[in-house]
Amino acid sequence: MTFALFVIASLLWRTYVMATLSDTFPLGFPLQFFLAWGPCRPGQNCSESNGLWLVVDILFWYAVSVGIVESRKRRAES
Repeated sequence: MTFALFVIASLLWRTYVMATLSDTFPLGFPLQFFLAWGPCRPGQNCSESNGLWLVVDILFWYAVSVGIVESRKRRAES
């Protein structure tokens, strides 16, 4: 469930940003761990990434998924 939330949130955020800003291509929500922009000239690096933000983003979605699972478990018990 964590991975599904992580992927869905990242793709939805990417779709929204790409629809509003035509030359920015992000990944990650709530923390943007990868960003590419263009058009890019040959030989230039037009992207940046942050491994720490990737880890924090995954941990965030893990905490959200734990909360969802626990709330569903409590509803099923009552």
